[in-house]
Amino acid sequence: PRATNQPELSRPETLRLSVAADGKYYWNETQVSDEELLPRLQAEAAKEPQPDLHIRGDKDVRYERVAQAMAAAQRAGVRKIGFVTEPAP
Repeated sequence: PRATNQPELSRPETLRLSVAADGKYYWNETQVSDEELLPRLQAEAAKEPQPDLHIRGDKDVRYERVAQAMAAAQRAGVRKIGFVTEPAP
C-alpha cells in the first residue's frame, strides 16, 4: 500500500442560526435564549477548523435581532459568517 503525507482536507461544519419572526433564536433548529447564544458561539469559534455560521433572518423579524446575532458572533471570534436568503417567488 502507498501512503501519502498530504494533509487530508476536511470541510468545516456548517452551523445554522435562525432568527424567527418573533425574534427568537434557533441553533440548528433548537431554540436558544439570548444568554445561551454567546457561549455557544465561543465554543464553536474555538474549534479547528472553525465552522461556518449561516444566519437566516425571517423576513418579518426586526433587523436589530439579526444585527445582535451577528455582533455576538463577531465578539465570539467567529470568522466565517454568511447570510441565507429566500429567493422571491
